[in-house]
Amino acid sequence: MPDYTVKSGDTLGKIAKKFKVSTDSIVRLNNITNPDRIRAGMELHVPEMTTDAMGAVPLPADPPSPDRSTIPIVINRAEFVLPTKEFYPEVTEKTLIVLHFTAGQSARSAFNTWLNSPEHVATAYIVDTDGIIYEIFDPSYWAYHLGVKGTSVHDKRSVGIEIANVGPLKTSPGDPNCLNWWPNNWGTQWCGVEQGTSYVKATYRGIDYFASFSEPQMDAVCKLTLYLCERFGIRKTIPPLARRTECDLDHFRSYQGVAAHQNFRSDKWDVGPAFDWGRLGL
Repeated sequence: MPDYTVKSGDTLGKIAKKFKVSTDSIVRLNNITNPDRIRAGMELHVPEMTTDAMGAVPLPADPPSPDRSTIPIVINRAEFVLPTKEFYPEVTEKTLIVLHFTAGQSARSAFNTWLNSPEHVATAYIVDTDGIIYEIFDPSYWAYHLGVKGTSVHDKRSVGIEIANVGPLKTSPGDPNCLNWWPNNWGTQWCGVEQGTSYVKATYRGIDYFASFSEPQMDAVCKLTLYLCERFGIRKTIPPLARRTECDLDHFRSYQGVAAHQNFRSDKWDVGPAFDWGRLGL
């Protein structure tokens, strides 16, 4: 997340407007006890409009797109449902599917984070470790999930899928046979090096290990991706191998098909090298 140094004459309202976030989110993120008393030189964390960072909106003018897909799929639409005020109920044309991992352990933890955020940050779907697919809001609508500076066009034209997965792992400084994930400054144990099925060893953007996706998850993501392609007429294609791990906005600005968060943000790892693109069958 970006940092901002408070300047003379700044107010939280001005800073929130500058970054297009709410004042309340800055207050909560920085544990500010008195929002009217900030001083020049203070360093503030500013929340990002992306799902892995860590007022009501008008009713839609058009109904959601009808479901014309013939793909047999089971989707839980009752367990995790965002209130309408926490996404944008505006029907937008979909030309893109973007895959993420949650950088957390479960669908519930991701949902709870979005539920407590006023920033309209979420994805339409979360696939849990057991393969259950949760629909968070109708995918005809949109919310922020990419965090591309200066534009929301890709958020609007895409359907985001979060996969419950902790993501990057680092060797424990106290035990080289232990791999940790990010909480407590990378001090939370995930697995032992001997547990080879729990991770993939591959160097990507400064990280050497990534948590594995479960078989039920991979099966569910494959079905969900194909279902969404059929429902919205999205091209059944994935990035070529040479571009699959790249962030190249010039290329992906006009790309249509299935992509990943890493293709739009050079500072993100998801979905990372542990994801098997070939399983999608596109």
